[in-house]
Amino acid sequence: MMKIIKIIGINNCTLVVYQTCEDYYYQFAIIDEEGIILEPGDIFATSEDAEEEGREIINCF
Repeated sequence: MMKIIKIIGINNCTLVVYQTCEDYYYQFAIIDEEGIILEPGDIFATSEDAEEEGREIINCF
């Protein structure tokens, strides 16, 4: 189970920042314009850190 924190549209991609309910860490997923989901699996202490990393990856596309 997860709790969605933010959904952001950036450069034809969707960045989803969420909190895992089991351990209360934050993660992110990126959905590209073709609907392919990238979910690196890294964990972050804050939603801001997860969002920042997700934005950096999107900017590399």
